[in-house]
Formats: sequence, C-alpha cells, structure tokens
Amino acid sequence: MVFLRGLGIIVVLPTLGSRPLPPMLRVAMSILMASLLYNLVPRATTLPGGNAALIVACLGEVLLGLVLGFVGRLVFAAVDMAGRMITQEIGLMAAPGIEAPAPSSEPLAAFLSTFAGVMFFLLGGHLGAMSAFVRSFDFAPAGAPSYSPLAIEHLIRGTGHVIELGFRIAAPFMAMNFLVNLSFSVLGRAVPKMNVFVLSYPLRAIVGFMLLSTSGALITRYLAPEFTELPIRILEMVARA
Repeated sequence: MVFLRGLGIIVVLPTLGSRPLPPMLRVAMSILMASLLYNLVPRATTLPGGNAALIVACLGEVLLGLVLGFVGRLVFAAVDMAGRMITQEIGLMAAPGIEAPAPSSEPLAAFLSTFAGVMFFLLGGHLGAMSAFVRSFDFAPAGAPSYSPLAIEHLIRGTGHVIELGFRIAAPFMAMNFLVNLSFSVLGRAVPKMNVFVLSYPLRAIVGFMLLSTSGALITRYLAPEFTELPIRILEMVARA
C-alpha cells in the first residue's frame, strides 16, 4: 500500500527539463521509497477482507497518490503557463497545449520550467514534499486511504492559484509589451511614413530578453513561498478540518 501511494506521486511529479522518467525507473523509485518507509509509517490495523475490497483499497491508494502528486505539480504548471505567456509577449511563437513545454519547440518555456525545477531542489522543496508524503500516513494509514472533506475545495482553489501565479510571473513582460506597443503607436502617429510594425518586433524581443535576464530574482521570490507552503497544501488533501 505504501508502494502504491508513492507510485502515484512519482508518476505525477515533474522532473528537471520536463522529461518523463522511464516507467521502470519510476517503479524502482517507488519500491525504494516503500522499503525505507515500511516500518516508519502507520498502517491500517486490518486489510479489507475479500479480493474486491482489497482491489478497491489498492486503487484508492494509487488515486490518493495521484491527487497528492497533482497538488505538487500545480506550481510547475503555473511556471509552464507563465513561460508560454512570456514567449508570446516578447514576440516568439509558443505551441498551444497544457503539457510540459518541449525544448525543441518552446525553448524559453522549457528553460523557465527547468529553472523552476532547479529552484525546487535548491530551496528544499523535495524535502518538504517527502515529509508531507510521510505525514499523510498519519491522517490516512496505509491500506485505508481517505480524503479531507474539503479536498475538492482545496483542489479548486489550487487550480485557480495556478492562473494567478502564472499571470504574476508574466506581468512584467505583459507591461513591457504594452509600453512598447504604446510607444510605437504614438511614434506612428508622429511619423506616418515609419513602418512601426516591422520595427516593433525586434525591439520587443531585445527588451524582452533584457528583462528576462534580470527577472531570475523576481521569479525566485514568487516560487520560494510556494515551495515552502507545498507540504501544507499536500496535507490539506488528507487532513481533517
């Protein structure tokens, strides 16, 4: 049961560069984690009787792990969203979709996703996620998966926070794009013969990359509290009010 819950989390949690891990490696990591935690986490006093009840309990453990991993993935989803918005604001092309950005087609969004992954480990987010996973067995013992009565509300609030965080990260670039367009609109009225549409694209890219080169501290400032609160948001899915 510990293995199944851990497998659900490892399947959903992102990796550096947004490259999926091989299935065998994910299973091996889940087995290793279950082996280390087997004698440390609370377990249900009795397993469900009958094959049908046991299968339901196993599926419940996997589903609970997927939910916990999904909550941990929301921060990176916000960074992916911000990366696509920044790509469009500075005049580059961003492929539509909600999956992790591919470096070949979306290098800027993939770079920001990798940056978020590096900061996740540097700020100790992996330790907080692991501690929350272990603590989840105090609220939902292995073999008896359960959810908080407010789990759906927390999921809706967390999904809405993805949009908010994505817009906050991309806000400086949106303001930059607005100012560049406004400046060239005024310039186009003053000099009608100037082709403002052609001149605005390279200037927008130059200013956008200059802004991106100085925005690392700002992005880290947004990500640091998110990684600090990540264990609390994970435990909100299983803790009783």
